[in-house]
Amino acid sequence: MTTSPKITLASGSAIRASMLRDAGVDFAVVKPGVDESIIKEDAIAQGDGLEQLATKLATAKCLAVAEKTAGIVIGSDQILEFEDRALDKPANMDDARARLLEMQGAPHTLINAVVVALDGQVIWRHLDRPKLVMRAMTEAEIDAYLAAAGSDILSSVGAYQVEKLGARLFDDIKGNYFAVLGMSLLPLLGVLRREGAIGF
Repeated sequence: MTTSPKITLASGSAIRASMLRDAGVDFAVVKPGVDESIIKEDAIAQGDGLEQLATKLATAKCLAVAEKTAGIVIGSDQILEFEDRALDKPANMDDARARLLEMQGAPHTLINAVVVALDGQVIWRHLDRPKLVMRAMTEAEIDAYLAAAGSDILSSVGAYQVEKLGARLFDDIKGNYFAVLGMSLLPLLGVLRREGAIGF
């Protein structure tokens, strides 16, 4: 009898865990403890683009856990690209308000990288670039949204959660919806099937 490989999610993200759980995947969670600032500084020094940076971050998170964890390890990272620059998660609600004011009425891209390792070796990398168009809003609308959504949005690089109240902020979303949430689920499930980690 063949034993299915154990699956570990190298992430502290609640939404990534929720996606896997809702898809019926049995997995453990291990936070990777990666210092992202060092990787970002190195990427800047190397002249890397944002897609390369997202992939390097996802790879580092994946391998940090895979080095000491058997089976399949999943790492993922997401970068918000707005007007040719990367935006980090807002530091506080004032920062979130300023970000929404800046991005309202304009498009931005979420660069999502997913990396899978098996027994310590990377076996798969995937990149998605969904494009989102935030609707034009008044300051009063943004303030009402922030008051209703609360500080949970600080865990989102865009200061919104489209799976919740954040859906009200958008005119259009093009691309992989799961990548918008933080992880390209459908191609990832394909890899888990291929490796015998899930049955169907």
